[in-house]
Amino acid sequence: MNVDTLLIDLPAGAHPWRLPTLTDLGAHQQAPARLLAVLERQRPAVVVMSAEQLERLLDFPALALSDLSHLEQLVFVSERPGDWQLAERAAAQLDCHVQGFTEEGRDLADLKREQQRWCERALGHPQVSAVALHGQTLFAVPQRCEATAVDDHLDATEAAVNQQFSVTQLNQAVQLNQRLSHAALLSMLNGLEQCGLLPAPLNDVAQSLANAGIAPGHRPLIARWLDVLHTQQLLQRKGDHLYPSLDASAWSTATLDDLWAQLSLDWAQNTGGSTTLDYARDNARQLPALMRGECAAVHLLFPQGRTDRATALYRESLAAQYQHRSVAHWVGAWAARQPTDAPLRVLEVGAGTGSTTQAVLPALANVAVDYLCTDVSRYFSEQAAERLHAWPWVRHGVFDIDRPALAQGYHTQNWDLIVAGGVLNAARDTERSLAILLTLLRPGGWLVFSEPTQEEFWVMASQAFMLNQASDERALSSCTFLDLNQWQGALARAGFQGNRSLPAAHHPLARLGHRVFVAQVPEQRLSRAALAAHLKHPDLQLELLDRLPDLPTAKDLP
Repeated sequence: MNVDTLLIDLPAGAHPWRLPTLTDLGAHQQAPARLLAVLERQRPAVVVMSAEQLERLLDFPALALSDLSHLEQLVFVSERPGDWQLAERAAAQLDCHVQGFTEEGRDLADLKREQQRWCERALGHPQVSAVALHGQTLFAVPQRCEATAVDDHLDATEAAVNQQFSVTQLNQAVQLNQRLSHAALLSMLNGLEQCGLLPAPLNDVAQSLANAGIAPGHRPLIARWLDVLHTQQLLQRKGDHLYPSLDASAWSTATLDDLWAQLSLDWAQNTGGSTTLDYARDNARQLPALMRGECAAVHLLFPQGRTDRATALYRESLAAQYQHRSVAHWVGAWAARQPTDAPLRVLEVGAGTGSTTQAVLPALANVAVDYLCTDVSRYFSEQAAERLHAWPWVRHGVFDIDRPALAQGYHTQNWDLIVAGGVLNAARDTERSLAILLTLLRPGGWLVFSEPTQEEFWVMASQAFMLNQASDERALSSCTFLDLNQWQGALARAGFQGNRSLPAAHHPLARLGHRVFVAQVPEQRLSRAALAAHLKHPDLQLELLDRLPDLPTAKDLP
């Protein structure tokens, strides 16, 4: 907009007014205090400034103490069509007529009326429940769809993967996991004793943990240890204290060293490696330091910054192998069923060390696919790029499951499949993260992910020291993981349908609780194409979310 040719309507009887130099503030990015001083000294009836200057002026605390009663009209120029909200705010604070224009000379008040018309038109669609328009982006919340029966093809995956494991090997794996859990529980007793927490007082657990020097961030976890040890009958209540039910020799440091050494040998014989047991044992030995915050758990998982331990953690056990093979088989079969007229769009979130990625990519080798591998950390993303050099067609990026996807530059309904291996349990609010993932998928798109569904005691004595405090159902139950029923409920409430999982109930590994879920976005969910056809406005960017973003500022939007 060219302010030199701007014509301003003055009140009746006023003389035509030419903008004095000092009242045309559009080209002068002055600090709010200096800007306010100019306005008070010059006392103009009309002033022109940029939207950025106006925002800073309205936020300036001294504005309320200033005399700007001489102002009759304020004109501002904005690059953002959605700044009509700024005009309303300025009119209320300055008590004068405020008019905003875009750089193209369009009146923001007219734009507001136009935006309201497009919102009303969008709400006229029977599948739209809420809308908001910010600039040229229209946000719509689709109506929830009723869940219908879906063919998830899990039975074929189950049959194919079961042939790859012997029942004897699987039963041994379950027994080893039970021994690992018992070793972790005994190590918790040892850690509690070394921190002076045995017998454990029950009258004021929080104060007792503080007196023992337990790091504030770890106190909820140690309190959960007491509950678990009591439930597992390794602590018994006598009066107002919990006492060990076993002789101290059963969980002495020497006994635990022997127990961990034998368990490591047996684990290696079953899985072919011992890195997982080395990691669990090192955490057990460091429990007092971990509990007090004197040792960072992340340094035990990534010693000297190496990722070999974390890699083994997600690949070594038979449960992990079963999960990876199940995900890979299901994804390969899914890809083979898709039409070939366009590349499939696959997003992997929380790729971490790439164990799921490296299992899935060979299953997609013979199809056209746009595969984006992401993690919350750029460090992991860059490492994944090096590790996956054999698949140069894989793209790499950063994605945080705890943040709105649109704020990270991920547009809605852009993906056919989302893959997630053991990452959703790290979300602060699992249901919220599931809802975000649903909006990223096209109608009919699929989510396939693997997760633990029951407490793992060795995780409580290792990785749990690194996990965020949950704000979903886990906060109520004080558990590390959602159980099977909670996962199915969370998926349904987020809007997914299907949500079956493997292994089946009769499978030996079912006792361990490690599961592979598949869930689908209803095909009848409102699509961007359908809403665009209804609106017939080619210039609008459409985003179909589970709830409206925080407008009018929408500062998180890309």
